[in-house]
Amino acid sequence: MEKKAWTDIPSLEGLEMEWDYQPQGADGNRAYKRMTARDLSQLFGGRPVEVKVATLNDTLSGSLHDLCEGGVAINIATRLDENQHIKVGMVLGREKIIASAKVRHVQGHDQKYTAGLMFIGLDPTARRYIAGIYGSKVLGNTV
Repeated sequence: MEKKAWTDIPSLEGLEMEWDYQPQGADGNRAYKRMTARDLSQLFGGRPVEVKVATLNDTLSGSLHDLCEGGVAINIATRLDENQHIKVGMVLGREKIIASAKVRHVQGHDQKYTAGLMFIGLDPTARRYIAGIYGSKVLGNTV
């Protein structure tokens, strides 16, 4: 077998791609940046954020997994049903956030579930407050 020289490789001049590659960041195509429980704990003095969930039949407690203007992920011991409509509430600093939400997905087993909730009709003041929290995270401030 004869070795090829670099000069034997044809030129790529004039070669075009039919599409432009655009890499996705860690947040993919998300509309909002998420803040993790760790981010929020640092912003609010080291305490985990407790979350209350009200279903048609029960009131449940959990903890915040992550948060953005569009929704929240919670850690909870009871499995919620996907597409279930619920009320979710939490205290972030001095603000109480209460919103309607829809369960988008649930992961986990054995009383260790993480549920992704999409806010429905979140009050504009609450939405701005959550956006401000993200700004505090970026700037390294506490709330």
